[in-house]
Amino acid sequence: MKKTLIIFCIVSFIPLLAQSETNHRWKKLEIKSGAQYWYDVSFSDSLVGSKFEVWVLQVHTPPLRSEEIEGDIYRSKILYAVNLTSVRYGIMKIRYYDVKNTELYSFDYDTPPPPTDDLKYPYPILEESPVYIIIKSIFGENNQEK
Repeated sequence: MKKTLIIFCIVSFIPLLAQSETNHRWKKLEIKSGAQYWYDVSFSDSLVGSKFEVWVLQVHTPPLRSEEIEGDIYRSKILYAVNLTSVRYGIMKIRYYDVKNTELYSFDYDTPPPPTDDLKYPYPILEESPVYIIIKSIFGENNQEK
């Protein structure tokens, strides 16, 4: 009986997990370098505490090329995990798309989940990086939306 209940719970939550990866409300980031970035603002609706995850979309002009990936990469979508307490972040998922928005490659770094925060948030948040600008956009003093 317990096994059936666990399977039912897992199957019930799979659509919810998939939905969070495909339904986005994008907001453009103003990057000094001129790179084209957007972040998904829907995560901030339920933001609680000092840890959160956010999808970031980047358009590549000219497209990226990689020996391991067949085709040109015109867009990448990355799920970042952010820890405001330690001022560090990690990459949880990455998706690459071609010009027709067809997924060329995907990888989940969070499968299995990192066992410690040191492994989940290995990178420092550097000033003027996309993650820093997202944090500034959400929590900054001049933020007009919050």
